[in-house]
Amino acid sequence: MQMTGQGRAVITEKATPASFNARAQLLESAKMRILLFHFAELGGLGGVDVVVSTLARQFRQAGHEAGIIEIGKSLQPKSFRVDGTPVWRVIAPSQPTIRRPRSWASFIRTTAQFMSVVHQFQPDVVNVHFPLSQCLPIVGAHWLPHRWRLVVTLHNSDIRVAPFKDPAIVPWQDRIFDRAEAVTAVNRALLEDAIALYPAIRPIGKVITNGVGEQWFRPLAGSSNGKGYVFFAGRLAHVKGVDLLLKAWSRIRPSFPQTDLLLAGDGEDRESLKTMARELGIEDSVQFLGRRDHHELAGFYQHAQAVVLPSRREGLPLSLLEAGAAGAICIGSRTPGIPEIIQDGTTGLLTDTESVEDLSAGITKALSLSPTEQQRMKQAAQDAVRNRFSEQGMVGNYLKLFQSVKAS
Repeated sequence: MQMTGQGRAVITEKATPASFNARAQLLESAKMRILLFHFAELGGLGGVDVVVSTLARQFRQAGHEAGIIEIGKSLQPKSFRVDGTPVWRVIAPSQPTIRRPRSWASFIRTTAQFMSVVHQFQPDVVNVHFPLSQCLPIVGAHWLPHRWRLVVTLHNSDIRVAPFKDPAIVPWQDRIFDRAEAVTAVNRALLEDAIALYPAIRPIGKVITNGVGEQWFRPLAGSSNGKGYVFFAGRLAHVKGVDLLLKAWSRIRPSFPQTDLLLAGDGEDRESLKTMARELGIEDSVQFLGRRDHHELAGFYQHAQAVVLPSRREGLPLSLLEAGAAGAICIGSRTPGIPEIIQDGTTGLLTDTESVEDLSAGITKALSLSPTEQQRMKQAAQDAVRNRFSEQGMVGNYLKLFQSVKAS
């Protein structure tokens, strides 16, 4: 248990592997049916998508039944992912208002679609991830007799952006939190922000961190076979601070002429960032790699001279967990969430959010480390991720929580 700056008690579950085997044995005789409700269509490289997919796969491997509902533009009957996980798609609902009578038909339609999936799957627990439009059918179905228990998981923008950008979602989030048996957040700072907005979360809120699997720790054969590089992986969007990274790179590029900047990912800012690189005179040393398969990233992480994430806002970024597990030297901004992963000077480097100057200094420092300092930092990062953010620990913590709400 940790005390927040406001004196609130927050229960924190780190994704540690130590107690997972014991928990698994306790849960062996209590198989569950778990339905994960994703906020959009699956198939992206975002962290929520990866977490939901990983949880479903790991729950099934642990002997539980797990399925996924996604929100989309069209209704889709049950299909199956490569790993055998069943997936249903329901249509995104409109928020019902008195002024728009047809919006009630949309609300009722999606609620009915959700209830149809529940009737087919018969879940013990419904776990809503990134609660946005899913709030509507969940609240609608919760008014009716049901046997499933509700757990809501918060990731980042669902709390820090959505309620302010679209105030109409606030009463629906309030309703779903009021009905939930438990609300989890991927880091402590996010949980505190959620409690400040929705006090109903306080007695039922806890932290379950994201985790990464052992495959990220495995060394890969070969080398980068080329110039050294600094690496970024993520959405090419304002929130990720790639514009800051390009400006910092333009400052330090003359000092490291044999090093390139590689940007993996895609997004709405791709073309404007290309224009910025050209205007800064660094386009010859910046490579826009485009969208890469999630598991391709391991090689990029392992061979990078540094992995940089200068975000303006984060939850608990999987990219830094994966890069740390792969043995990369990670540089991240001090935005809430990232300092829970990086211990400055020990497991990586932290730089001031929005500061091009500090980001430049951080990258310069990483590229100037001696081989001994590099190895020490890489090993410390791997140890920290393995001990605090393991995939097994994450899965075990969710299963423990689901079992407790099922029994309540």
